[in-house]
Amino acid sequence: MAVMQYRKQVFWANLVLFNVLLLGIVSTPRALAQLLPDAGEVAMRAQFERVENALRTTSRTKLDTLDDDIAALKSYPLYPYLVRQRLYRQMDITHRPQIETFLATYNGQPVSYGMRGSWLRYLSERNDKSAFLANYREGLGATITCQYLRYQLQGAANPKYWLNKVKPIWLSGQSQPNECDPIFRQWQQAGMLTEELILGRIRKAADSGNPRLVPYLKGKLPADAQYLADLWLAVRNDPAYILNFRQFPLSHVDEEARMLAFGLEKLAWQDADKAVRAYHHWVGKKLFSTDNLHAIHRAIALSKAIDHQSDALSWLEKADVDGAEDDVKRWHMAFLLREQHWERVLKLIEQAPPRQQKNDNYLYWRARSLAALGRAEQAEQVFSQLAGQRHYYGFMASARVGAKPALMHQPVERVQQQLTAVAELPAAQRAYEFLQLGRQFEARREWHYLLTHIDSDKLTAAALVASEWGWYDQSIISFTRSGYLDDVEKRFPLAYASQFDAASKTYDVHPAFAMAIARRESSFMADAVSPAGATGLMQLMPGTAQYLAKKNLNRSVLFEPERNLQFGVQYLRYLGDKLANNPVLVSASYNAGWRKVLEWLPQSNDIATDIWIENIPYKETRRYVKAVMAYRYIYEYQLGTPSELFQQLATDAIPASSQLDESGRQLQLAPD
Repeated sequence: MAVMQYRKQVFWANLVLFNVLLLGIVSTPRALAQLLPDAGEVAMRAQFERVENALRTTSRTKLDTLDDDIAALKSYPLYPYLVRQRLYRQMDITHRPQIETFLATYNGQPVSYGMRGSWLRYLSERNDKSAFLANYREGLGATITCQYLRYQLQGAANPKYWLNKVKPIWLSGQSQPNECDPIFRQWQQAGMLTEELILGRIRKAADSGNPRLVPYLKGKLPADAQYLADLWLAVRNDPAYILNFRQFPLSHVDEEARMLAFGLEKLAWQDADKAVRAYHHWVGKKLFSTDNLHAIHRAIALSKAIDHQSDALSWLEKADVDGAEDDVKRWHMAFLLREQHWERVLKLIEQAPPRQQKNDNYLYWRARSLAALGRAEQAEQVFSQLAGQRHYYGFMASARVGAKPALMHQPVERVQQQLTAVAELPAAQRAYEFLQLGRQFEARREWHYLLTHIDSDKLTAAALVASEWGWYDQSIISFTRSGYLDDVEKRFPLAYASQFDAASKTYDVHPAFAMAIARRESSFMADAVSPAGATGLMQLMPGTAQYLAKKNLNRSVLFEPERNLQFGVQYLRYLGDKLANNPVLVSASYNAGWRKVLEWLPQSNDIATDIWIENIPYKETRRYVKAVMAYRYIYEYQLGTPSELFQQLATDAIPASSQLDESGRQLQLAPD
């Protein structure tokens, strides 16, 4: 027993010393060239996983038996994660020095995420005020913050100072934890809860929070103001409620004006004509601020423009004023383009603020307008100015002047000393080890920490390190963060090239198209999952994959890059068959769904491809299509198969829906 106790003391003493040293020193720093697996590293990784598993499964009373195994891995980059797990399993006040040393050593680093919160919750359960206050940090959630304020208010010489910190916690659109109730009561008893704050929280709950809070908050309002809570809930549930004019007595003008403006914006996107009717009634009451009017006019104008309503232009003109959002002028221009009012497009651009006139899209459409108006020489000057740039509008401009798109590829300079310096950073080594263990999430977390904590002049080296590790998604992200965008080959890697080639041959899809989709969808992140559930390399919905496979599939299959890209390429073939292989319609359908894209087609007359793209209703899909077209050309270049893609986009037109059969198949191609 005495020997065991001695070994335990030695272990913890060494831990404290080692944690202090580890921040600045890596026991066995590995140069970039050495980051290749050898027998020793493979064995160490296997040992790490064995010890990690043992720390999870061993009885809490027998954890001391693992101390020698943990200590044997001190030189391994992921050693801190074993220490963390050991501390988690024995989180009690007797280990306070070790826990606080660990938290101080790794403060803000991924290995400490969650640790401080767990430690503070433990101290709160023990009601250990002094230890809690010593370890508290901001940003750990409402429960811990409220406990912190409770402790600070106990016997505070200046309670008002601490009570002033309660307001932002209370003023939430969501329910707050029960632990906050005591400080809320004390705050309210001090007279700091006002009617305006209650209404502010009702607004938040009705707008984007938890509407079930509203009835509770209603009870806190004075009797003559409680109807406001009912109105907020009614308008939130059905914006058309604002058409019940008599339900709004305007007894509290400012608050009712806020909810009417809120309702008008929401209603505009549901039914613009109803919104116009409500607008004409309420605007005469002089209720709305300038900002309210900008927002209301914008919502009505954009809704009508997207639906191609006959009075859209008058609303766009009303909305397109100084102080309006940038997208108002963009949609104003897009609507005029659809109607091919070239003189008005040119005038709109030339009257735009100088900063907007310099934007790529305004330059392109200025040149298109000049060309359409017969001012060819001026048009060519602007097109030529754009043609030297590597993006959708630059490539389109190149096609307009008969030039090849300019890729401007400039490989990043490779300086071994800089790469080694980054690769030897503890966060980089931990990221690398997690990669080798197939633990992508932890690897990305460490890499993100590295990117946000190294000097900006080292970001390009970090991007190159990730590229040389074959870590496609983080290399792409790192290059973007660094601002160095001219290494086209690194930013658009030929990831999974052989698999894409095989699948593309099977389904007769150009591999450059498939790779462009994958690059845009996930940056080649094989384990990516979107909030909607789209999964893997090509962000397939499980239902889509099952439809293509014609059998039930375990979702885990979609995390396998080869299987995922096979389904993704098959889906491109499916969409191509429906839409005559039109790359724009296929790309838009991959993002928004082919049925939705059919709704966006012109009803009777064909429309120039670039104009149709500019009028795609969804901003995400509009950007997506432009990006995929540019990426496809870049990948064609990378694969040595450059095509006339942008010449096609510059001359073809999107067919009217009358030229499609019931399934969406195009009956004929329509030249511009």
